[in-house]
Amino acid sequence: MLSLHSVRRFATPALAMLLSGVMAAIPLAQAGAVHPIAGPEPPGMRHVAATGKIPDGTARAATGLSADRLVQQVLLRNPGIEAMQAAADAAGARIESAGALDDPMVSYAVAPNTAGGPRQGLNQNAQLSQKFPWPGTLALRSRMAAAEAESADQQVADLRLRLAARARADYAQWYYVHRALAINAENVRLVTHLRTVAETAYASGQSPQQDVLQAEVELVRLQNQALELGRLRRTVQAKIDALQNLGPDTPVPVPVDLPPEIPLPSAVVLRETALAYYPMLQSLDARVSASRDRVDLAHKDNYPQVSVLAGYNSIMDLPAKRLTVGLAVNIPFGGNHRGEVSEANARLRESEAKRADARNQLLSDIEQARTAAEQAAATIRLYTGKLLPLSRLNLQAAEADYSAGSGDFLKLITAEQQYLQAELEVAKSRADFFTQWAALNYQAGGGLLPSSMPAMSRSPTP
Repeated sequence: MLSLHSVRRFATPALAMLLSGVMAAIPLAQAGAVHPIAGPEPPGMRHVAATGKIPDGTARAATGLSADRLVQQVLLRNPGIEAMQAAADAAGARIESAGALDDPMVSYAVAPNTAGGPRQGLNQNAQLSQKFPWPGTLALRSRMAAAEAESADQQVADLRLRLAARARADYAQWYYVHRALAINAENVRLVTHLRTVAETAYASGQSPQQDVLQAEVELVRLQNQALELGRLRRTVQAKIDALQNLGPDTPVPVPVDLPPEIPLPSAVVLRETALAYYPMLQSLDARVSASRDRVDLAHKDNYPQVSVLAGYNSIMDLPAKRLTVGLAVNIPFGGNHRGEVSEANARLRESEAKRADARNQLLSDIEQARTAAEQAAATIRLYTGKLLPLSRLNLQAAEADYSAGSGDFLKLITAEQQYLQAELEVAKSRADFFTQWAALNYQAGGGLLPSSMPAMSRSPTP
């Protein structure tokens, strides 16, 4: 029978080896140090870049999936972009025809009973006419069509940025679930070895059976956690496949890691950038412009349109009477045109109200996303700076006490759970920060990416 001393001698190096394996498999830069990103930062905000890399063999591979790669694939394969781009091309094609004159009208008539008559040949009547709208109407039509095409182009840009934000958010979830599975796997290994140690001590009569049962309970809890994480992994995989227009069972490469956090501008700069470059707001601006032109066109319909006529009528006895030229002018009555003006004004008010609502919602979304990003960064800073080191010391102290015979197994298991839960919270906060950054980048028209800062008006960088 093993003595208590020999059991503790066996447990101490084994437990130390396992703990070092956990810490090596779930590294933190400089044991949980904080890495602020260089550049200006808003007050009360630090941009944390904890490494949180996934262990080799678990989720890191040479062919792993990066966030930028996923965005490229989504923009290449998503059919919604092609459909909306086709609609934008159709709107652009209407610009030329909107500023053109109506087609000229040609009419021709004959008197069939005069064919072969003894005194006069076949009587014929031909006429050519061209309608000219009131001056300035064609320019208004062309300008309105250009504004509608601009609105359609901005909707395409909005869709591309929105899909890029969704892809980055799904990638953040993809990273988190793999990170959580890695933590779960290392936790299972640790508790399995601790159960072996407890079984050896129980067999020698040096520890109660409760230590073994406690280890079994913890393993069951970890197995259930692995089942939940497996379900989450399948759910996120289906979302990523759907964004790429792939079947829900198409394998998705493992994530390499979350990219380094990009510094966020101040709240004022974020709002100004969003109001200037948010594609949907620009689309609504173009719609308002088109609605104003439509009101002006409705007013111009109250003015007459002139048609120039030229004709030839062979029925006239004298050749000088057969060629005719003239003008035709419509007489606009007020009833139907007043209705057109009222409708156009109502559409203008609708467009302006939608733009105002979208502007307010945009500012609200920016504030919410930025607040959430600040909270995620603060959590990373708090956990990596304080909680993780304290949890690590608590785990080491519990292990030392148990090895010396003065501690108990339940405290050791509890300390292990606290440390690994803190690791999960750091991974979740990193994913949350990246998700909120993706939302802010979308709302700023791609302006948070360094490559897109010089020019963001017509070609935002997803």
